[in-house]
Amino acid sequence: MTKPSKSTTGGANKAPTDKADPARTPGRKSQQSAAARNTQPTPAARKAQSRKIVNQRQTPWGLIATTVVIAILAIGIVGYAVTRPSKGSTSSTSGGTADSSGTVKISGIQHYGNLARNHETTAVTYAQSPPVGGNHSPIWADCTGTVYPNAIANENAVHDLEHGAVWITYKPGLDAADLDALSKKVAGQDYTVLSPYPGLKSNISLQAWGYQLFVDKASDPRVDQFIKALRQSATNTPEQGASCSNPTFKANPSTPGHPTES
Repeated sequence: MTKPSKSTTGGANKAPTDKADPARTPGRKSQQSAAARNTQPTPAARKAQSRKIVNQRQTPWGLIATTVVIAILAIGIVGYAVTRPSKGSTSSTSGGTADSSGTVKISGIQHYGNLARNHETTAVTYAQSPPVGGNHSPIWADCTGTVYPNAIANENAVHDLEHGAVWITYKPGLDAADLDALSKKVAGQDYTVLSPYPGLKSNISLQAWGYQLFVDKASDPRVDQFIKALRQSATNTPEQGASCSNPTFKANPSTPGHPTES
């Protein structure tokens, strides 16, 4: 019996030859391991990446707080520079200004210095009309926010100015609306007094010790500026805080030009 010959084309137990076995390919395993190592980040790289992610997610509160503080300081410095009075002058709450000597600066205001302050029992001749200071009666006109319907004596009114009052005068026949507005500014306001003044060169004038302002309308903003700056002025009033009350005079005012108490 003849033995069959061995097949060379695919016996059942023969390993396939069309694919290479990676395990049997020289150097293949070591190459793959190296490639795998090369694609993995190093510990240092992983730490840096982690730090970057953490930093990206954190809110920089410290930087924000520092920025806010700097901004507040800058605003404060600018505000001080804007509102600080210039050298040689001081701010006035009236909207006007006063220089280092206390002289009030309001548009159109006139200032007179070196005014006498003696008491006189006879009529006094004044350089200004209405007067703004000088010798005067020992009796002051009531100036507790008093509105007089008739003229009062200069000598009594000047004594009011010495006590720190503002004396507002107006030309007889002034428009009713203006007179009403002036009355409202004076009535009940201590250290203010209002009276008509025959022969006044403007519709309205305001007097404080050493100061005078002429205006045409009660609505002129300088009226309020004058009152606020000079009523009981600490730098201008010869007898600041002295009484402005005189009920006897208020009940029976002196005849203009004759500083006597009735």
